[in-house]
Amino acid sequence: MKKKVYVLIAIVALLFSCIGLVLGNKYRARRLQAMHRQAVMNADKPLTDKVGSFVWLYGYEKGSAKNRSYIESQIIAARNTHLHYVVISVLFDKQYVNKGKFDYEEFDFAMKKIKKNGLVPIVVFSSNNSDDRILYTKNKQGILHKYERLIRSVIVKYSNNGVIWQMWNEPNGLFWFNQSDSGTNVNQVKTWVSFNSKIFKYVRSYDPNSVFLAGAIAGNYSDSRLALKLAIRDHISEYGDALANHPYLANSYPDNGAPENLLKLNSRKVLLNMTPHNLKKAVKSIPLVTTEMGYSMGKSHFGSWSEGDQANYLARSIFILDMMHQPIISLYALVDEGNGSGEWGLYKGTSPNYIPKQSGRLISQLLSNLDGYSFKKRLHSRKRDFVLTYQKKGKRDRIVCWTMGASHFIKVAGQTVSVSNTPQIVYEK
Repeated sequence: MKKKVYVLIAIVALLFSCIGLVLGNKYRARRLQAMHRQAVMNADKPLTDKVGSFVWLYGYEKGSAKNRSYIESQIIAARNTHLHYVVISVLFDKQYVNKGKFDYEEFDFAMKKIKKNGLVPIVVFSSNNSDDRILYTKNKQGILHKYERLIRSVIVKYSNNGVIWQMWNEPNGLFWFNQSDSGTNVNQVKTWVSFNSKIFKYVRSYDPNSVFLAGAIAGNYSDSRLALKLAIRDHISEYGDALANHPYLANSYPDNGAPENLLKLNSRKVLLNMTPHNLKKAVKSIPLVTTEMGYSMGKSHFGSWSEGDQANYLARSIFILDMMHQPIISLYALVDEGNGSGEWGLYKGTSPNYIPKQSGRLISQLLSNLDGYSFKKRLHSRKRDFVLTYQKKGKRDRIVCWTMGASHFIKVAGQTVSVSNTPQIVYEK
């Protein structure tokens, strides 16, 4: 009898030991997953681990050699510009969705080229299906379930590939099944926040090492104030590792829409001012990221800029958003070709022979000389002068400076430097 009791005790002890081991392994796995996500969202990481650009995958006929060249040439240009991220879209176009399944061939080609060139993909979802836009008004839940299934299949297929996942593109604008260009409809905002929460759950379930960017909201915080207020009220900050938006500036803003406007229009302070008291803690702690920001040389509804202004403003956008402690800063767009929406790119021409504009040359030069350097502080100076210190362990600090006003001389690191509207790097002696 005693022997049976001992055996039973041993079995129970072994069972508890196994359960403890399983629970311990689960805890360690979740802790490692959380640590990985925190590293991606680290606001103090080097600038060269933050910057990216948008790459369009659908410029030409599906599966054609021309489209493959178009995709690959952009990815090579991104690498040569010293970018870290590329934002790419899973576009649920009629050509790519058949019998409820997504055709991965083109997208898979892009993902392999991105990995080969040492870049990190940020994947955003969108649709281009006029039939579904019409059906959405008659059978909203049916259409939403269709896209939930499609998105889940993409996440499952590309799990453990270092992807950063992002919400449906600009749901507060026309991209949400062409239902609104204002994003201020209460029920519509509730719908896309709920959709956002489901994608977040899919990422946590099927790709838990990965980061999910909630929102992907069109407009800086001042422009999209009402949509943001509604989304925050619906707890969007609880359904993501960061809140992403696209803070474009029109040339009607001060200083021809210069990016320094973001310090007032797109700050966390602005976001908190529109947040109910009971939700301020969540909004105060969630990282803020930019997954589109740009200036077009062609006519757009934001205005247009000269090649020199485009270069200066894009480069300054990167530094302003870095000053604002954003861990992801992605520009729109890498190239002019194939986008059909103006001359937003860092490069002009056609693949495979892209030609860098002033913006492409300037950003490449700045990033290559700040490789591994992190923002430290803004030095005290006149309001319209920007003097930023960047640091790297074991290296002398490097200082980035520019002015919003007329060119003039200032003292930087014991040197007299002529500052202009173009950011430059000053090396400490």
